[in-house]
Amino acid sequence: MHEYSLACEIFETVIETAHDNKASAVNSITLEIGMLTHANPEQLLFCLEVLSRDSIAEGAKVNVNFISPYGECDCGYRGDVGVGDGINCEDQPSLYEYAVMTCPSCGKPLQLVGGDELIVQTIDIEI
Repeated sequence: MHEYSLACEIFETVIETAHDNKASAVNSITLEIGMLTHANPEQLLFCLEVLSRDSIAEGAKVNVNFISPYGECDCGYRGDVGVGDGINCEDQPSLYEYAVMTCPSCGKPLQLVGGDELIVQTIDIEI
């Protein structure tokens, strides 16, 4: 379960940032998770909840924003591959569906760009 190792890295970043800023509590954390990270958000959130127990991050709300990949083509096309924000992970197309997407301009296969990020976007703290 690689969600635990991801959660450990996120937790370390949050705690280090909170301590560097002399925080007394962490109110919320906002994560950006690419739809191609292969991370289960529910497991990741559970791991973060367990790790934050008895710390200044205990009870912090964790917000998740999903990042869609976009397609690029040799013909110069660059655009969305049809997956919008706010879609649950279980609703996203399978990796196979992404792999066979074609350029709407020329019909060649699209090269996927992005969508594999895992970013701690914001940390809201109390001082």
